[in-house]
Amino acid sequence: MASLSLDPAAACQAFFVLVSAFILALQVTPKDIREAYLNYGARRSKDQATQQQAAPRQDGIRDMLIGLTEYGNVPHGWFLHFYIMSVSSSVFWAWQYLQQGTVMRSMAAAQARLEGPSMTLEQVYVAWAMMALQGSRRLYESLYVSKPGSSPMWSVFWIMGLGYYTAMNIAIWIEGSGAIIDSWDPIHTPTLNFLTPRIVGGLALYTFACWQQNACHRYLASLKKYTLPSEGAFAYIVCPHYTYECLLYVAIAIATAPQGGYANRTVLTGLLFVGTNLGATARNTKQWYGEKFGVDKVAGRWNMIPLVF
Repeated sequence: MASLSLDPAAACQAFFVLVSAFILALQVTPKDIREAYLNYGARRSKDQATQQQAAPRQDGIRDMLIGLTEYGNVPHGWFLHFYIMSVSSSVFWAWQYLQQGTVMRSMAAAQARLEGPSMTLEQVYVAWAMMALQGSRRLYESLYVSKPGSSPMWSVFWIMGLGYYTAMNIAIWIEGSGAIIDSWDPIHTPTLNFLTPRIVGGLALYTFACWQQNACHRYLASLKKYTLPSEGAFAYIVCPHYTYECLLYVAIAIATAPQGGYANRTVLTGLLFVGTNLGATARNTKQWYGEKFGVDKVAGRWNMIPLVF
């Protein structure tokens, strides 16, 4: 009987695809259900949550679905935990690599048995550094730049976020399992070359996106509460900080492309989750801006991806 178990890369990909499908499925639900699940932060004030609880019930299934979001809510400020998880994962996998730890060794061996194209060791190093820097920067911004929020967020999305950062910190190195195992061989002395087109191109795009996203977060933090952002990229895109978030993972996918490929498939499926999740939030943000400041104020702006969405 054939084994139904997934290799580590396929397991990460399956997780990213499933949570993306869940978010996409919510997009075709009625507006009140969609908003109950997806709205958080300024878009889901305490008054809105109270109105949901007090609203008359008419449809049994719809009421049940909306009612689920009234339980297990956590503060929006718990976004901080995502970046704590990301940084902790970066530290854990670095320690596992340096100590030739059992967890990394067993996962790398399971992946290497497939004998597919592998990332180089320098790509593994670069991917780890990129993810560690991104997690550290976002943790710093959450602590010292962004304004903490107390409005509710459904705990399922909090759990999904923690799962995402756990899986992504595996995704960045798992397709380099062969190179990792070889580097542990005392006879094997790798010759590192960080000046390959993939790495240089990926780092250039990553640096640009990282710099621009930080500028966006600083600008948002400087605004008075519930002010319409309108300077810089915000004049053209509703959520440019989401645009740059996606570009960050595009950069990582390019820099970590295994030999013969243009991008890292596991990281790309992670990007699918990022794009789906942030795309849904950007769509709701534009609708909320239109309701609060006037549709004409945001009518000419793209949600997240210029010329596309």
